[in-house]
Amino acid sequence: MIIKSILIFVFVSVFTICVAQPHSIAIIIKNQPDNIVVLGAIKGDDFIIIDSAFAEKELIRFNLHKDAESGMYRIIMGQTPYAKIMNEAPQQLDFIFNKESIVLETDFKSPETKTKVIESVENEIWFDFIQKEQFINHDLREREKEVNYYWAKDKTDEAIKVATEYNQLQVEYNLFITETAKKNNGTFAAKVISTYTEPLLDGYLTEIQRKELFQKEYFKALDFTDESLMNSQGYTNNIFKYLISYNKKGLTQEQREKEYIKAADIILTNTNKNEKIYEFILKYIIHGFEVLQFENVITYIAINYSGTTCQTDEYTTLERKLEEQKMISGTSVADFTINNINSNPITFSNTLKEKNIVLFWASWCPHCTDFIKQLESWQKQAKNSNIEIFAISLDTDKEVWKNKVLELRIESWYNLSDFKEWESKIAIDYNVFATPTIFVVDKNLKIIGKAESFYELTNLEIFR
Repeated sequence: MIIKSILIFVFVSVFTICVAQPHSIAIIIKNQPDNIVVLGAIKGDDFIIIDSAFAEKELIRFNLHKDAESGMYRIIMGQTPYAKIMNEAPQQLDFIFNKESIVLETDFKSPETKTKVIESVENEIWFDFIQKEQFINHDLREREKEVNYYWAKDKTDEAIKVATEYNQLQVEYNLFITETAKKNNGTFAAKVISTYTEPLLDGYLTEIQRKELFQKEYFKALDFTDESLMNSQGYTNNIFKYLISYNKKGLTQEQREKEYIKAADIILTNTNKNEKIYEFILKYIIHGFEVLQFENVITYIAINYSGTTCQTDEYTTLERKLEEQKMISGTSVADFTINNINSNPITFSNTLKEKNIVLFWASWCPHCTDFIKQLESWQKQAKNSNIEIFAISLDTDKEVWKNKVLELRIESWYNLSDFKEWESKIAIDYNVFATPTIFVVDKNLKIIGKAESFYELTNLEIFR
């Protein structure tokens, strides 16, 4: 095994010297199964796939473009047999790229604990920090549990002793972070390391008092102005950690939403010094609450924070998403006049029935096709025959759109389009940011229902 490791090291070293590009990544993966390894960039909770390749003789190689952004990157190696059975996440390894060639060695069976840095200043700093941080952090959390236990049991002497140790360990933890970042100033690793700083929580306080102090002091030691950290989980990990502090046991859904609304207010008022970072964080927390299906929290954010984002690449989608949350039952919608499939103008208010489904779709959207097939079959039922359907296409090619309408056999619907895609005035007025988007409107142009799927639509109270 020693000879094999030496040969691999020599091979990688020679190969790197002879043919390596300015930004080459070589990773030796012991015990790697015969499957594709995927490389991607980390941007908060988003994973942007860049490349994929098979490992050859335990070696996987990638070349990043000379203009590739500095930040955290990840390779996904595939699932272990146990993970496949239990439907668990695949094995992966996160590392830093900052305009340097990288050579790492790891093990498919345990990449988080068996990674060695052969070549890369940034990753020597990063992996050394992670190893020490996990050890200190584990000790810190154990002390915290002891403090809580002794105070809860009224064992004052033991509580004071452990509280003192806990306080000292917190100081050492933050000092370790500060000194490591300062020592490696100018590296991307130092930037990410700085985001690990936490407020000091006095062990002589009760657990509840310390949680309140944590929530009050958390953002004072953190800097949300470095845009490069959006290419990592530095900001989002901190936001997630802060949100968790509001997740109390035993709360109802309504109570939990109220707590998260408090947290959202504090987060958004403490992370607004840089417009791009603010929008990045706003998008992150909205997505999180969408996953948790906390609609009341999203609606609150929409009402109070729409219009606060800047004109960045994500502006239109994010702003429409926020504005769309305001379009609740009882809200009046805009009237419109758009040409139908025969190029005849159709005015919405002149053709309304008691119940009207407004569907925004596109021929290139597979989910739309599935939805339309279900909707077309559902409308044929006698009880639904008096419902009017307005299918507004975001297509740009008239012939492609017409062919899709004929293919789906929905000529009896009001098929409308101005061929301006997302810049269509009606798409803007209705804050459409995704397809399919579905509204149900009455004859007075008021929303009486919204849905994101066929199941949600057909289970609305108005259709029961």
